[in-house]
Amino acid sequence: MSTTTHAREVRTIQERPAGQRWGLAVVAGLPALLVALALPLAIEGSLVGFILLPFVLLVIAITTGVGGVAGIAVVMVGAVTGAVLGTGSVVTTPLLGGALAGVLLLGTWMGQVLARGRWPVAAGIPAVGLMTGILALGVTGRLEAGVLAAFTGLSLSLLLVLVGPWNGPSAVRPARWAEVLAVVAMAVSALATYAVSVSSAPFVGEAQTLDIFHEEQPTSRTEGGIPDPFLTAARWQLEPGYDNITLFAIAGPQALEQRPTWATFSTYNGIAWIEPPTYGVPGDEIPPEVVGAPRRTFDTGARVTVAVGMPGQWVPSPQRVSNVASPIETRVDPASGIVAAVTSPIDNYFDLNYSLAVADRAELDATFPAQLGPDDPALALPAPLSGRLLQLADQVSATSPDTWSRLVTLAQELRGDAFTAAPPSALGAGPPDRTYAGLDRVIADGVGFQEQYAAIWAVIARSWDIPTRLVIGFPLEAEGPLVRTVNADEVSVWAEARLDGLGWVAFQPSPHDREKNRRAVVRPLAPDEVPTMPDGGGGASGGGQGADSDSGEDGDAASGQEVVEGLSVSWPLVAVVVLVLVLVTWPFAVTVRRRRIRAALSIGTPRDRAHGAWIWARMMLAEAWMPLPTVYAPAADVERPLDLPDDLADSVHDLAQTVAPLIYGPAPDEANVDAAWVAADALTGAIRVASGWRTALRRYLIPLEKPEESVIVLSNRGTGT
Repeated sequence: MSTTTHAREVRTIQERPAGQRWGLAVVAGLPALLVALALPLAIEGSLVGFILLPFVLLVIAITTGVGGVAGIAVVMVGAVTGAVLGTGSVVTTPLLGGALAGVLLLGTWMGQVLARGRWPVAAGIPAVGLMTGILALGVTGRLEAGVLAAFTGLSLSLLLVLVGPWNGPSAVRPARWAEVLAVVAMAVSALATYAVSVSSAPFVGEAQTLDIFHEEQPTSRTEGGIPDPFLTAARWQLEPGYDNITLFAIAGPQALEQRPTWATFSTYNGIAWIEPPTYGVPGDEIPPEVVGAPRRTFDTGARVTVAVGMPGQWVPSPQRVSNVASPIETRVDPASGIVAAVTSPIDNYFDLNYSLAVADRAELDATFPAQLGPDDPALALPAPLSGRLLQLADQVSATSPDTWSRLVTLAQELRGDAFTAAPPSALGAGPPDRTYAGLDRVIADGVGFQEQYAAIWAVIARSWDIPTRLVIGFPLEAEGPLVRTVNADEVSVWAEARLDGLGWVAFQPSPHDREKNRRAVVRPLAPDEVPTMPDGGGGASGGGQGADSDSGEDGDAASGQEVVEGLSVSWPLVAVVVLVLVLVTWPFAVTVRRRRIRAALSIGTPRDRAHGAWIWARMMLAEAWMPLPTVYAPAADVERPLDLPDDLADSVHDLAQTVAPLIYGPAPDEANVDAAWVAADALTGAIRVASGWRTALRRYLIPLEKPEESVIVLSNRGTGT
């Protein structure tokens, strides 16, 4: 009995058509292809994924077309190639590059070998291992990781659809319910893997890089710049048509000054202002300032939602940010305060906790420059000042004895009536001249871009050994609405100085700021200006904290969860709970449907009940991929059915002879009808033993179709008619 069934199954696997064999090979290798493409995300600076992609394709093709021995040879060649060419900024040794290549290609080869074996469903095991490894390396929590996980889950479910228990060893097409369940399973697997990936933390360390030898590796970074941000800001500010382009929205306390910063530039080389090239600190682990940190702060927060008009990866954010929570991963440069999204920030929100400096007038007057040291980039000048720059520096320093008054006086001088803003037509000549000669010309002519006035202030302050930097941002008014939509023409360029006990203080030294009625200096909050309970919503946190508070508490909006009437809802957890409920209730629903169909077949007149026993037997055989031909019907002289194990063929033959007189003869006796149902149930048990675990599993996963919808159809599928 069992020997016959086993022989049929092995013969079917060996005789699998070429199209089906190659289709199964592609599906079994698809997770490895996705993992190869995802390796550059997890192992920064390494090209191993792109180098090994053709080798993955070769392993799939050669193992399926030639054999396993030829496939393992390709694996060895690929491992050597990974050792030689697969190194980068993180994968620094040939041993590590070869190991990564070998693991990926060996997993691909194992999937192909298992797909050709007796249990092809086992081909999903290496794919699951590869997927677990790639997520463990640190790409969880990202949009890319979610897409990768979703497509890999989809490919695994497709593999199960092709070789799972809902498909028989023969060419029997699955029932309609099996097709529906397969599509649903594929969709659920994709959504579930996506939710788990984007909501979970990496399994190995931080979301950064693989550290196989326990060596300290550089943190994962992101590029946030765009070509010439200053020119972009000037176009937003001066050219017509940008006044109605929305860049972002910010929600936060009404009573506090919010100055979202888009980009910060500390390095000046005499030709251009250069932003830090990379931002290496995760948004939830921003270290506090060390040099020049404010002695007293007020902690609060805001929510920034980036619109389509905002280019690049920079996220407008208040400076001195202590925490960033968002649906996508972020990186921060603590020195400059730049927050950059790993992927595009468009249409995403960012909850930012930040602090405002608090100082009284005596602290302002007594402050002095806060320097990192002789190599401080905020102090570097390409050459000593000369010409009008030097004259203006000497003029201001002669009348202002201390640091604070000197900086304020310089800002007021550049805001004077002798200077005017450059007209929009000036953009036709190209970007602002950032050289000493260009800044000298602005002082001589009295006309310049806002960037140039800020640069004049910054380089003169550096000549006094005061660290400075330039900032592109949006100086929103303190008494604005709770939620502000910021357009492109609201951009501004200002300069900042790092002062001891105050941190970075913003100065607005341009005629543009004068025309907008902005103050020459955005001084820290005075102690009596610190709100005891700031009005705010969205991402605001730290409400009610006093001026001596050093850190704020994470608000609900910064927790990554949605707040609904005071209840914190974790949608990934809800999705998991719903999925578990579905998995628990589905087999129960399938079993109930099965029993109802059997009960419907066993009621009615004795003749109907006898006919129901025969229909039930046919349904059980079809469910086990052993359908009877359409022409096979109960009769006194019926022959034994072909292509069935001996014991099943005998049981079917006996049942057909038993029910024939009950269906076609005179009114049957109830006892004989009951005997027919006993024989049908005995046949069901024999089918369960002969067909094995796959049919048993199918009974709990695939709902039976109603007899009037499926019995004849199932028989046709078995005969090809």
